[in-house]
Amino acid sequence: ATGAGKTTLVDILLGLFIPEQGQIFIDDIKVNEDNVRGWQKIIGYVPQQIYLSDDTVSGNIAFGIPVAQIDPDRVTKAAAIARLDEFIGRLPEKYDTIVGERGVRLSGGQMQRVGIARAVYNDPQILILDEATSALDSITEQEFLEALEAAAAIKTLVIIAHRINTVKNCDFIIMLEEGRVEATGSYEELLQNNSKFRALASTRQKVAENI
Repeated sequence: ATGAGKTTLVDILLGLFIPEQGQIFIDDIKVNEDNVRGWQKIIGYVPQQIYLSDDTVSGNIAFGIPVAQIDPDRVTKAAAIARLDEFIGRLPEKYDTIVGERGVRLSGGQMQRVGIARAVYNDPQILILDEATSALDSITEQEFLEALEAAAAIKTLVIIAHRINTVKNCDFIIMLEEGRVEATGSYEELLQNNSKFRALASTRQKVAENI
């Protein structure tokens, strides 16, 4: 639920905050101030709010990389994973189309997909998505999740979501409540063993059916 501590936990995983209590270990290696930069280099992150500059679609996907060093193949591959390629194909200048300040020429869902493409441009080992599909329609979200499932064969994905459907196929789900772990397990295990999760899933299903 809102305020459960999901985004705070993500900020800790990203190394933006060093925990005052407890420790983080990645493959038995403790993350600390000395090695956190190396940890951050292998992470792709999609925040809830995507910042876009007054640049081309390609420049926003390969954000922060000099134009001469942008790899067009990586850009198109990232756009395909984010299910952005068909939309770009309809633009007047394709990947060279200017999106406007803060992406003013794009819809919320299109901006979100640019953010997703940006996160996978460098082919990170770990992909963290903080409500990354919240601005996508249900069909686009499903297509994107299918692409993520293919990537999950070789990458670690951390998905933060309100929508139960978004995490339904995850190997392991952590349910947070008021900053603490309420329950853990697969979707089916939580559905069977946790009444709060079951109620949440039921409510989300009813909302989806009414939309």
